[in-house]
Amino acid sequence: MLLAGAAVCAVGVLRGRAGRLTGLLLTAALVLAAGAYADGALWPAVAVAGMGLVACVLHRYMGLPRMSALDAVMCATAAGAVAVGAGADATAGVATAAVAGGFALSRWQISPAMALIALGIAALGLGEDVAPVAALPFAAAAWRREERLGPGPDFRWTVLAAIIVFATAALTVLAIGQFTEFSDAAGVLALLTVLTGIARGGITVTDRLRESNARAMSDELTGLANRRHLIERLQAGIERGDALALLLIDLDGFKELNDTLGHHAGDEVLRQIGPRLGGAIREHDTLARLGGDEFALVLAPGDEATASTAGLRLRRALERSFHVEDIAVHIDASVGIALFPEHALDPIGLLQRADVAMYEAKRMRTGHEVYLPSRDHHSRERLALVGELRDAIDAGQLVLHYQPKADLPGGAIGGVEALVRWQHPRRGLLTPAHFLPLAEQSGLTRALTAYVLDRALEELDGFGRGMGVAVNLGPADLLDFDLPEGVARALERRGCTPERLTLEVSEDLVAADPERTLEVLRRLRALGVRLALDDFGEGQSSLRHLRELELDELKVDRQFVLGMAGDARDLAIVAAIVDLGHRLGLRVVGEGVATQASWDALVAYGCDEAQGDLLSRPLPAAELRAWLAARPSGADPVARRRVRD
Repeated sequence: MLLAGAAVCAVGVLRGRAGRLTGLLLTAALVLAAGAYADGALWPAVAVAGMGLVACVLHRYMGLPRMSALDAVMCATAAGAVAVGAGADATAGVATAAVAGGFALSRWQISPAMALIALGIAALGLGEDVAPVAALPFAAAAWRREERLGPGPDFRWTVLAAIIVFATAALTVLAIGQFTEFSDAAGVLALLTVLTGIARGGITVTDRLRESNARAMSDELTGLANRRHLIERLQAGIERGDALALLLIDLDGFKELNDTLGHHAGDEVLRQIGPRLGGAIREHDTLARLGGDEFALVLAPGDEATASTAGLRLRRALERSFHVEDIAVHIDASVGIALFPEHALDPIGLLQRADVAMYEAKRMRTGHEVYLPSRDHHSRERLALVGELRDAIDAGQLVLHYQPKADLPGGAIGGVEALVRWQHPRRGLLTPAHFLPLAEQSGLTRALTAYVLDRALEELDGFGRGMGVAVNLGPADLLDFDLPEGVARALERRGCTPERLTLEVSEDLVAADPERTLEVLRRLRALGVRLALDDFGEGQSSLRHLRELELDELKVDRQFVLGMAGDARDLAIVAAIVDLGHRLGLRVVGEGVATQASWDALVAYGCDEAQGDLLSRPLPAAELRAWLAARPSGADPVARRRVRD
């Protein structure tokens, strides 16, 4: 019967039913059992069958924790100690140890095939009278095909309970052995259990300390180094005297992404950003997440040229969109660079200098900037304004200046552009360059836009019943699906018809997230407000935007208008933009008109409106009303300048 069972197991191996090694070991166990049947020495067969159980466990569960091997040794030696101590012979002791060790290795996740093998081992362990029965479960196990699985969760109550039970059993054997005659083999096995348990405990403590240290030095969300690790890395490089470069990377528009799509979407983007940035750096450089949307990179060795190149690589790595909930999200970054020993002599100083440079990069929209001491004082002042800006909006410290727009060629004033200023109680009148980058960074863009829109509509009727007003939209506004409803409420509250309001967007803002931006602009268009593309030609110009945005107005960037007088290329560009706008059915506005020659050139090319200091600088509401009242009807440019002056 044993040989017949061995033959069935062998056929199962050839048919590829169970794991090949498992089947071979079960076949060998049955052959050994048949050969030793006469003299009753079955323990070698039991040992081989036990190895078959181990092979079955390893085939079933891939990637078992290394502690599982120690658990198997503990449980096997403890079970063997109890069995031998209770008077079992060698065969029964080995069988008991084999089953306990195999089940412990599986972390007590016992499959049907394992149970069948355990039954066969038990049959062999009971002696020659029952041994032939082992052929049946072994054959069934050899023909059973089981799905391969992972090891499951790291912690299981069954594993802990088994360790406690078997360790207690081993200690009990040792305690009994102190007072009574006991098998030396049982004592040795019990001692091995205790020693294995001590080793397991030591390894567990070491692993936990290592994991704790890794958690303390890494960011949980991205898996990158954290602030503490970064500072230690900087300190170590400083102590060695290495030339270091620190890059501080801040994600542009990330707060608006969080506010719009939720923090879970922001976390998903951060998880994708970590590997993206990590693939753009050298192997020995240190990339860390400092918190929120701030990352840092330490280059060792590093100089200004290396750091600037690394900054370009990092920003290029972010050019491809990130996908969150089937939405393509575009993220850019501003990078500030500080060098050791040129800019600071300690890690905190380097972080502060890199922070100053990063805000300069945001303000100047250059992508990356190297720290300059001459900019430090002013940057610190701008940082101090962040805490005051929200209160300034609530306190009405923000005021609007308006720049008129004149129809060409006649010069009639048909509208104005609202430009925000901050009347700071201590620092005087601040231009947008002082606080708009901080508003974007601190998530105040929406509140600022809402204030400007409401104030502009409130003051509009004072300029004339037919006058229109243009308001600029910021990065966060174009990602806000609630913006159209907010605009509708503001129009209703101020009793203003939609066609008197023009909302201006820049090309760069549209290019940042075209799908979401286009949806918001379509809903604004449905309200009846006018839409203008501002600074056309300055940013990522795309004819597709002109086709898809359903615009009313195209504003030629001031750099081309200013350059018309001295550069034939600028003149040609302006002429081409005016012609393109007209062919698309758009009104074209020339910005930055500062000279009579620019005015005349725009008239010659058929531009519809002009805006700039030749007509008037931006004026507070009261001064604009006086300017409009004093301005002669149909005044020529010279008269316009006299009124302005």
